[in-house]
Amino acid sequence: MAICKKEFADRMAVNGGMTKKAAFNAVEAFIETLKDYLSEDERVMFTGFGRFEIRTVKEKKGRKLHTGETCIIPEHEYVGFRASDLLYDSIRGRGDDTYGTEE
Repeated sequence: MAICKKEFADRMAVNGGMTKKAAFNAVEAFIETLKDYLSEDERVMFTGFGRFEIRTVKEKKGRKLHTGETCIIPEHEYVGFRASDLLYDSIRGRGDDTYGTEE
């Protein structure tokens, strides 16, 4: 299940001890600021979370699925995200003290 912006802001309000409206406005401001930096081709890094950056895919050959005809896919950009090791560890449950210990 995907979480929408409103649900994210609601949880943020609970975790941050703020009103739902303030949390929603903060999420909106975060998204707009992130878009601003990415449109300026800036890398946005959050220590302990990850980084967002614009990546370029070179031109390549492709194939049309319906006809089987080969075609050229032009060079294009996309937003890439690289999660930090701390984020990976927290998702994988490595944050507890028992991980990696031998008995």
